[in-house]
Amino acid sequence: MNPSYTKVNHCRVCGSENITDLEIDKNFYLMNLDQTVSLSYAVCMDCQFIFHGEYVGDEYLENYYKRSTMLRRREPTEFEVDQDKRQSDFLIKHMDLKNKNALEIGAHTGSFLMHLHKEYDCQAYFNELSVEAIKVLSSQEGLTDYQTVPQDMKIDLVILRHVLEHIFDLDSFIKYVRTILGDNGYLFVEVPDWSWLDEHTDPFIFEHCNQFSTHNLIHLMKRLGWQCEAVEKALLPMNPATPNRLQRLLFRPTAIPVLNDSLIAKTIQNFYQDVYGKGNTAINELILNIDKNKKIALYPASHLTFAALNESNLKQANIIGMFDIDTKKHGKIIEGMEVYPAQKLKDYMPDLILLFTMGYEHEIRNSFNEMGLTSEVISITQLLNDSSLQ
Repeated sequence: MNPSYTKVNHCRVCGSENITDLEIDKNFYLMNLDQTVSLSYAVCMDCQFIFHGEYVGDEYLENYYKRSTMLRRREPTEFEVDQDKRQSDFLIKHMDLKNKNALEIGAHTGSFLMHLHKEYDCQAYFNELSVEAIKVLSSQEGLTDYQTVPQDMKIDLVILRHVLEHIFDLDSFIKYVRTILGDNGYLFVEVPDWSWLDEHTDPFIFEHCNQFSTHNLIHLMKRLGWQCEAVEKALLPMNPATPNRLQRLLFRPTAIPVLNDSLIAKTIQNFYQDVYGKGNTAINELILNIDKNKKIALYPASHLTFAALNESNLKQANIIGMFDIDTKKHGKIIEGMEVYPAQKLKDYMPDLILLFTMGYEHEIRNSFNEMGLTSEVISITQLLNDSSLQ
């Protein structure tokens, strides 16, 4: 079988036709096919995505991967064990892995999936083209071939470790991933990092259709309706598997319109009304139904408190003042109300404290308990999320 060359005349990241031939032509000997193929390289002048100037065709690539001669060892090496831990450590900073179902596309020998299975009780699934890799994966305890499970099963975590650089039709592939991911699912991507050009940059190789910088990879995913949750860079020259620069990214599908979609303005307006309008409506309902003689304290003297005073009917209530631990605010008159030290709450003993903060709520409530306060405390997060308070 010979390549079916197609000239690439547009950027598969941003869609631009502002493409420049890099005048870099390489010959690659493919041992598994006993062939030499020639490929050129091009760059998008708009997003700086670097890619093969010709595509060899789906059928040719699929045949190449099925006959892959990559070394595959059933037992993970010490470098793979270290790498598996680094990758899972990255993930657990941002998501709960416990008891999740995880699918790795292009799973090699399954080292990472086995790590997730053993350490986090993940249900581990693999999807692989290489015949040799499938044999190894099928022999690994705790791993299941994704092709054997119901195809309507949704996945909590899809793993693409060193896969996206191999994919030509990026749009179709990422859209497919979205169809198998659950509503609250995550996509973990690790690829070589072409944000830098130096001796640690990944080399040009036949299998890599794409050379991503962090910028253009995030741009691609944003265009397709995904939001980047986290990024991590790594450079481990002593790791024989990935000695060059690499990047790890965690993505989630987003409801925000894709790039260049005119619906973005309406989406932001709706968000503002849903969150801020809901909050002010909840405050107004609370004030309307509360006993007029109840003493209400506002805590702290912050921008959320000021916004509520300006945008709701809060001033109509029996407010005794604002309270804060910041000594710089003490004694100031803001929106017609004095700011008192937090400890003064013990003297005033309000019936109700309205807590306007998105952070430190647990610590603030503990401080009230330590003061011996018996006041009812209602926070802005409760007003936004608990219909029983509205």
